[in-house]
Amino acid sequence: MTRSDQRTTLHGLPRRTPLRRTVVTRAALVVATGVACVVFASTSPYFLSANNLINLLNDLALAGIVAIPATFLMMTGHVDLSVGATSALTGVVLAAWAPSYGILGGLAVAVGAGLVVGVVNGALVTVGGVNNVAATFATMALARGLAYLIPSGLAIVLLGFRALGNTEPLWGIALPTFMFGAFAVLAGVLSRRTAGRRARTIGRIPRSRRLERRSERRWVFGLYLVSALAATLVGLIRTSQLGTGLPSAAVGLELTVVTAVLLGGGHLAGGRGSVGGTLLALLLIYTINNGLSLANVTAYAGQVFTAGLLVIALVIDGPLPRRGQADSSDPLTR
Repeated sequence: MTRSDQRTTLHGLPRRTPLRRTVVTRAALVVATGVACVVFASTSPYFLSANNLINLLNDLALAGIVAIPATFLMMTGHVDLSVGATSALTGVVLAAWAPSYGILGGLAVAVGAGLVVGVVNGALVTVGGVNNVAATFATMALARGLAYLIPSGLAIVLLGFRALGNTEPLWGIALPTFMFGAFAVLAGVLSRRTAGRRARTIGRIPRSRRLERRSERRWVFGLYLVSALAATLVGLIRTSQLGTGLPSAAVGLELTVVTAVLLGGGHLAGGRGSVGGTLLALLLIYTINNGLSLANVTAYAGQVFTAGLLVIALVIDGPLPRRGQADSSDPLTR
């Protein structure tokens, strides 16, 4: 943590993140992505092809849809580790209920299941006072378990629901990518206005006082609902693309999202973060994963790379509080 980050205002809140930090972070991400593009373009003639770049964007879009609300959550000092499991659960619920209740009925049940996860996360954190990491880890385990329990661990084939994930309105780019683009533009505007300022302000409040006021609890609760709905949308899109509800879908999605938000300038303790930085970090992650795939490197290498980036992001994020300085209100530090 830099000296400028440790200074406080007269109200006891950390000062706003220096502009220089944001510029340096984004410049580093752009340079790293550029270097990766040069390396992979020199090793594979297909890397810069139109079809490959479109596939890269289509893959990035699904993680991006979830990463946008995750950015606002981290601004408030919270994370949602249940997004991958929520995506899998809602996809399975849709595939399981649609044959009996029709596509619309299955969609209603799936969205309802996603909302329940969001309500449980929000209630545990804002009403129950449970640490956000512990709360969302528990709902992650519960949702993933239900995703396997409902179909007894098997994939469920779903017919007649291909349009959402496979429609290509323009230039071969899938509909979810255009949806992601619209969400990103909207989120970019909101992050510079009241929504972004409100989220960062909550994140700058000392942890012990962060959810004292009802308005702050409502704000965080609402963000958990939006996060769950975003994960639900991704689950529905993946089910549409595959024509199947998979209990193992979106494994590791939360790892990718948290890594991108941190690399993009977010802070686990809250108070800073940007949609633009998150999207640049996602672009770096998916560019390297795509390049490794074209180089016939096993997909497990991409997981190792993302985990390594997370370690780097945690180091950059700042050291843990020294013993005796930990917030006594945080259950994980008691």
